[in-house]
Amino acid sequence: MPDTCAPSLPDSGHEPPALWRPSAVALWSLFFTPVFGSWLLMHNWRVLGQAHAARGARRWLLASLAVLALELLAGAITERVNGNAPFAQWLALAWLGLWLLGAAAPQWRLVRRRFGRRYARRGWNGALGVAVAWGLVCWGAGATLTGLLLAFT
Repeated sequence: MPDTCAPSLPDSGHEPPALWRPSAVALWSLFFTPVFGSWLLMHNWRVLGQAHAARGARRWLLASLAVLALELLAGAITERVNGNAPFAQWLALAWLGLWLLGAAAPQWRLVRRRFGRRYARRGWNGALGVAVAWGLVCWGAGATLTGLLLAFT
């Protein structure tokens, strides 16, 4: 099977690009969801010159947004119906595992094989600020949805 993540960057004479470390992206995604990780991986793929992989990361981002919306809805419905079924948590865990294997691992392997530890790292302040803001928006959306379901049903 051909390597679909083969680097398009020349091997000699070029400075390695500045990237968010893929293993750190995966770890931060445990807390900030695969939405956050997909966004960062998409930007890394673009910097690496991998347009096809960047489009794949964009699909993971859109799918992760859909799963997150489903998790919020499932959590709100569960709260309304019986309050103790862990469907939303199991869905989140299953999606995270799938995302780690299907989206994060290929970039981690490519960067490790291509650059080892010899590449510039991008800073986390801006990305983590966006993640915290996005997390607050999602938390507010979930709380609002739960409140509406409890109030009107």
